[in-house]
Amino acid sequence: MSTEKLSQWLGKEGLLESNKANTQKGVTIAPQNKKPYPQQTKLNPNQIKTNSQDKGLSRRSPHHSGQAQRTPRNDNLSNKKFGDYNPTVGRPTVAKREKFHPTNFLHSGNKGDIRIVPLGGLEQVGENMMFLEWGDDIVIIDTGVEFPSPEHLGIDVLVPNISYLIQNKKKIRGVIYTHGHLDHIGGVPYIIPELGFPPIYATRLTKELILANSTEHGIKDKLKISEINPKSKIRLGKFEFEFFHINHSIPDGVGIVVKTPYGQIVHTSDFKIDQNPSDDQPADLGRISQIGRNGVVLALVDSTNAIKPGHTLSESVIEKELKKLITEAKGRVIITTFASSIGRISKVVESAEKDGRTVFLSGRSMERNMVIARKLNYLKCKDTTLQLMSRGIKTMDPKKVLILSTGSQGEELAALTRMAAGTHKDVKLTKNDTVIFSSSPIPGNELAIVSVLNNLAEIGVKMFDKKKLDIHVSGHAYEEEVKLMTSLLNPKYFSPIHGETYMRYGHRDIVVESLNFKEENTLVMKNGQGIVLNNQGARLMTDKEAVPAGSVMIEFGEKVGEHVLSDRTIMADGGAIFIVVKHKDGKVQKVDIRSRGFIYMNMQHEIFNLLGQEIKTVFERNYDPARPDRTLEETLKQATTKLFFRKFKKEPVVEVII
Repeated sequence: MSTEKLSQWLGKEGLLESNKANTQKGVTIAPQNKKPYPQQTKLNPNQIKTNSQDKGLSRRSPHHSGQAQRTPRNDNLSNKKFGDYNPTVGRPTVAKREKFHPTNFLHSGNKGDIRIVPLGGLEQVGENMMFLEWGDDIVIIDTGVEFPSPEHLGIDVLVPNISYLIQNKKKIRGVIYTHGHLDHIGGVPYIIPELGFPPIYATRLTKELILANSTEHGIKDKLKISEINPKSKIRLGKFEFEFFHINHSIPDGVGIVVKTPYGQIVHTSDFKIDQNPSDDQPADLGRISQIGRNGVVLALVDSTNAIKPGHTLSESVIEKELKKLITEAKGRVIITTFASSIGRISKVVESAEKDGRTVFLSGRSMERNMVIARKLNYLKCKDTTLQLMSRGIKTMDPKKVLILSTGSQGEELAALTRMAAGTHKDVKLTKNDTVIFSSSPIPGNELAIVSVLNNLAEIGVKMFDKKKLDIHVSGHAYEEEVKLMTSLLNPKYFSPIHGETYMRYGHRDIVVESLNFKEENTLVMKNGQGIVLNNQGARLMTDKEAVPAGSVMIEFGEKVGEHVLSDRTIMADGGAIFIVVKHKDGKVQKVDIRSRGFIYMNMQHEIFNLLGQEIKTVFERNYDPARPDRTLEETLKQATTKLFFRKFKKEPVVEVII
């Protein structure tokens, strides 16, 4: 642009004060011929310093000789005219994300409803399982278990209710597993057989853990498992699946991308963003960002630790702390952690080997997982470094021993629990031993862990946990990480998954407040009541559309009915009363009463005399040879229950035999 044109434009815009009056009168001002700047003479720093000191003036003083005093700056911009420049051009504002979202340009038409339905994992920590349904095709993601809480008396595990899938198992095209933790794969022995052994897809480590977990249940040879990796692409019915690498507290985890006509559905699985993991590659943020640019219609994002501020620590930090503790310990070192924390365990073994210690494995799951870790090259050590627990440990120099043990959750039969109680056959703990808890309590296990800690304190061992040192980090993303994941995916709709209800609502609030998502575009699901996706958008399923959900209790590999647990709960509170009635033609000859767990065990107590009279009266009043004995037995049960509640406000379990 020439000087003349520049001056004309500035004058027209009112940005030349000297020309403003003339331009208002319609007069065009020609450019003035300005004198060229005088050529400046270069001075060296010594000259400048000398001249300034001689004249007592600073170099930047406006009163310096040879400088004209500057005109005061006019900060009044009210009279200035500005152009139409918009500083938000190109920025991903909320309005632009809505208007120009990649999924808005798919124009695929209505290809039918796609349902995303969780069966577990959304109202508890564990039992992670969901399915995608599109027409005649169903694909399942994960089949996890939940470990029982104290009120689940005698129960081994809990699994999701799969009655809907059993009814529709002809539609099932496959089961995809995201990683190898039991809250995602533990239900294989109980669920997969009931579904007719559909095809399974899992990464290499997850596959090996599934096979190992299924061996003791006798179904290993019936499983049809195909191996996948983060670059795999598979088609199951109408669904197309791709994968991406994620970090977690176990290696070889993947997130899932589901290709649909309405955009991509992304399932993040359990994840964290660790740029320096000790056991795996860093999270593939470039790949995740590319997925977002391709158009994500719905993101299902892990919520387990989303409401915790900041970032999770890197596994590399834990590695350094554990190495230091192992080196400085003066006696035996006992480390308890989850047997699935293969990456962390491998670093512990390497540190122990460098310190000249032999590593003893205690616990069946620990032994099994270390065999798999060595097979897949996740664990690199000498053959002599790893040993199974044996009596030979008693004769070894304590400074040369490290024990990797299960029992971080205070499980009754776990190795550390028995060591703390003094009942372990090979290990007797002493004051010189160091016990390290490289784990965090699973909700519901706190009381059991406290019991172990109390026993260890009485022995006098040195104890370390994550409260004292950085010796455990979570595998679940904190607030800043879930915000980063959601921002990179840039979904049109967002749904928090995994964890208790309050965790998921807290995660939803973070996305709404920090990432400016519209609340109506955030969908908080329930077990059995998921999301319907079509060309009109996404919405929550109605109550009528919901499928059966809830927990199914498993004991000794068999399903346990609610009535069994109810009876156990009642017996725990009020005991049990057993009554045998002998009669002849409706006349009671003898009433035999026994109690177990009831406050009064002496059968001579007056309550049992009173009960005997009540049973006789009710029996003879209601006896009818035409009626079955079962009906009369139920009547006698009710009479007994009412008597005990009236006297003791207790309802024991009552069994009557005629």
